[in-house]
Amino acid sequence: MNTQPEHWHLSKSVSVTQIVSIILLAAGLFIWGSDVEKGITANTQAIQHESDLRSLEQKHIGEFKDEIRARLQRIDNNLERLIERRE
Repeated sequence: MNTQPEHWHLSKSVSVTQIVSIILLAAGLFIWGSDVEKGITANTQAIQHESDLRSLEQKHIGEFKDEIRARLQRIDNNLERLIERRE
């Protein structure tokens, strides 16, 4: 009797559970990828909204500065007239 150790054997057959698990894994990756895409789109929209708000805010700040300059100029003119009257 020849007692040689058994060699490893690789089976080329594919079981149903392997096929199902690969399909489920692929579906999970697809769902995850679409969720990532939705997140990127939401972030892009949020960034654009913040950019628009900052632009509007800068416009309002510029208008406010111009209004303050105009008021200060009127005060300066009024003070000059008062000084001229006193002299």
